[in-house]
Amino acid sequence: MTTSLRTQDLHFVVSRIPRDVMKVVKEHNLFIAGGFLRSTISDEKASDIDLFGSSVEQLKLVASLLTVERQGRMHTTDNAFTVLSGNRIPVQFISKWLYAKGEAAKLLQEFDFTIAQAVLWWENEHWQSLISDDFYADCAAKRLVYTHPNRAEAAGGSLLRVRKFVAKGYSIQPKSLAGVISRLFLAVHSQEGDWSEDWLTKVLCGLLREVDPMRVVDGVDLVDEHEVT
Repeated sequence: MTTSLRTQDLHFVVSRIPRDVMKVVKEHNLFIAGGFLRSTISDEKASDIDLFGSSVEQLKLVASLLTVERQGRMHTTDNAFTVLSGNRIPVQFISKWLYAKGEAAKLLQEFDFTIAQAVLWWENEHWQSLISDDFYADCAAKRLVYTHPNRAEAAGGSLLRVRKFVAKGYSIQPKSLAGVISRLFLAVHSQEGDWSEDWLTKVLCGLLREVDPMRVVDGVDLVDEHEVT
């Protein structure tokens, strides 16, 4: 089940979007989703803004334009184009998953935790939003609930995000943690090896090191909610 952000929260989130980001979202039919929305509503410091679009070419072009406008630089990975510019909030154009206009619900469902299930976009001259029914309750309780998303991602991504959120004071129940770990072990099961403790440790470590595009970049500690690894 899904619903929308409360009116006051919608207005508050929109008021916190940088003007240049607001402009590209409107002009290029992009989605804002994930951590920026959660952080803003929860009165936490947002570490980045994640934008989603319909094609890699579109995202690269818009990221390039924003980079020029901000007089910054663009950091490119297999998963995203990230615009970095001084002390301004980094903007990630996520290229690993693509969503056309009208696919807000699909985007929402592919987040791995309910606290990240929030999407914002511009349509019919108004800001529209979509959140999961559990978004507000789980944000308020600082509770991680795994959604078992059906998406292509590196196996260790969700577990690394658990580590990040637990350090911020979030909790996770055994069932959700087991779901996160099961995805990681399914990836291990598909590999050939001697299944010794040393081999298993090395494989798991390798999977966990497949980090997301928001790894530390030139000393800027950045984190992406949606990715992924």
